[in-house]
Amino acid sequence: ASSYSVYGGNTKVPYSEDDRVDRPVSFYAATKLANEAMAASYAHLYGIPLSGLRFFTVYGPWGRPDMAPWLFTEAIANGRPIKVFGHGRPRRDFTYIDDIVQGVVRVLDHPPTPGEEPPHRVLNIGNHEPVGVLEFIATIETALGKTAQQIPMEMQPGDVDTTFADVSRLQALVDFRPDTPLSEGIRRFVAWYRDYAGTAAD
Repeated sequence: ASSYSVYGGNTKVPYSEDDRVDRPVSFYAATKLANEAMAASYAHLYGIPLSGLRFFTVYGPWGRPDMAPWLFTEAIANGRPIKVFGHGRPRRDFTYIDDIVQGVVRVLDHPPTPGEEPPHRVLNIGNHEPVGVLEFIATIETALGKTAQQIPMEMQPGDVDTTFADVSRLQALVDFRPDTPLSEGIRRFVAWYRDYAGTAAD
């Protein structure tokens, strides 16, 4: 499990697996690069076919409570303000969990061939459709039927302006085609959150 964060300060979009990944801008990104390097070493030393997937902003039911979809939804539902970093300018390649799972399962069925040296590869897995943070917030507002109180903030250290996945290799390998629109994915997440949080989200 890797991450789009390995692309660091790259400004060319969409991000391709051939792009430079030697300029991480966060410690998290550095750990993911180390993860990829260790996997390649294991593949070389022991002939273990390994596929690394660079995930792009995964969201959906049972998502992490420290990530924007949950943080924003919980705050808006309960009338609390949200911090909007980068003044809402950043764009993110939000990818619904069901699409991610479909891609992961398909990749499992198509490992690198033992003849490759090493039998290791990395692939982007994302929605290939960046959305502005303000549009993302508006989508949550629509699903909740409530308006967010926004606090504009500067960009956080280690953050980037745009994440955008080139998924052509994954499409060619396993016919990966994410088909969950943001509006539908957020509707499902908010419905799940209301059920999970109970009356606190009403």
